[in-house]
Amino acid sequence: MALRVSNSDPLALADPWSCPVPLIGFEAALERSVFRSGLSRSDWLKRLANDLHKPQLLPLLWLLPRRWTLSPAQLPPKLQALGGVLERGLLTPALLAALADDLPHLLPAPSPDQPNALSLWSSSHRPPLPRDFGSLQQAASAEAEAQSHGDTPPTGAALTGGLVWRNVGLSYEQSPQERQRNTLVARVLNRLAANRLGEDSWCFEGCTTSSSWLAQLQASGWQARAQLRCSVASFGLGASLPQEGGGWSQVPLALPIRTGLLGADGDDVQSLLPHSCLELELRGPGQLLRLQYYQGTEGLCGWEALNDLQRPWQNDRHNGTVHYLGEPYAGERLQQLFDLLEVIALVHNLEASERQLLHGGYGSLGFCIDSSALIQQVMEGRCQLFPVLMGGIWRERLLRRVSQLGSAADPWREPYRQALLNLPHDGSLYGHSAASGQQRLLACQPLSSPFVVVQQLQQQVAAREQPEPL
Repeated sequence: MALRVSNSDPLALADPWSCPVPLIGFEAALERSVFRSGLSRSDWLKRLANDLHKPQLLPLLWLLPRRWTLSPAQLPPKLQALGGVLERGLLTPALLAALADDLPHLLPAPSPDQPNALSLWSSSHRPPLPRDFGSLQQAASAEAEAQSHGDTPPTGAALTGGLVWRNVGLSYEQSPQERQRNTLVARVLNRLAANRLGEDSWCFEGCTTSSSWLAQLQASGWQARAQLRCSVASFGLGASLPQEGGGWSQVPLALPIRTGLLGADGDDVQSLLPHSCLELELRGPGQLLRLQYYQGTEGLCGWEALNDLQRPWQNDRHNGTVHYLGEPYAGERLQQLFDLLEVIALVHNLEASERQLLHGGYGSLGFCIDSSALIQQVMEGRCQLFPVLMGGIWRERLLRRVSQLGSAADPWREPYRQALLNLPHDGSLYGHSAASGQQRLLACQPLSSPFVVVQQLQQQVAAREQPEPL
């Protein structure tokens, strides 16, 4: 079945879409902001360009509507080359893959004082971690209390018509103490995994591997489950606009791409770049821990806290904006998965550190989507994610790296190698590979979304599931 998905505004919102908070489309929010500011569009954009020295705002170069695109001359010097790449249209998987492949050659290596992937993974650059769960909870409470004193109430930016680059008025699912606990437990799991480096063995609650600590938790009554998930990516970027009568409208943001798949109208099908990870939920007496595992922009491959701000159009576990893939991992199968995750992190973080890759190899050694695809390929012998972009030379380097590790990668060395060899690459799709790419694109879409482009893709999924007429 041919795809037909094209829209002049890839971030256009459908009306109505059930949401507990008011939404406004990105382009409408920009128009309203310019009108309120009293500035011309060009002057408003100049002020925006001055803000782009902040790393968290860099995704704006990608997702600004075409009529609002900043020219390279308007950008800070270090961003002008990237602005030139993005000036004429949306990125494609092929261009993303090429950028990821060449960035280590085009950009300078990280400074020597910057923590590398191995030091982040093993927490060697930070104060020592607690060695038991009671001490960990006390540390989480103390850190949450210390951070609470630095909170400041958000306000709109009057000189830009009130538009602010964060989601004002939204809340977190968990308390500050619970989020700090998630953060510390993620560090504990990473530190236990780093014992595979063969250096000083570190233990937590008497355990020296993440799987043995998981088994101990399960034996004491904790419930544990993990599942691969997809949602719309925004790299943490949010935006909101004050309403005339008070309160805030939220601006759903996402990163649009041309997929490299040919639509029924002969045009390149548009989609929104997904974020993917392995979500882990640990439930104990009066305790709920939420973590995620992926190759991330934080600078390592491994565990991070799942502390996202609750955006109902993007990451709600119950309304279909988060799409879970496959069956949950639990019991002994989850313990086996923990061992695999240690090996993947060992291979990727070693390669990233020894080659001094930026952001711990994010992009070069795969994006978050690639790490999820690798997990699914090893554990299930299939891949449901799109786009998979880890380049050939980096796969070869990872294959060489895992072969050099000996028993530290057992028993997952060969399954890891086979998964790297079998994973698709979505930089250039045609024929059978295009048909497979189309299936994977549809398989990892949100089940519900306010974005028109996603709803059009959902219609394709529904059409595929209809039985053929007799």
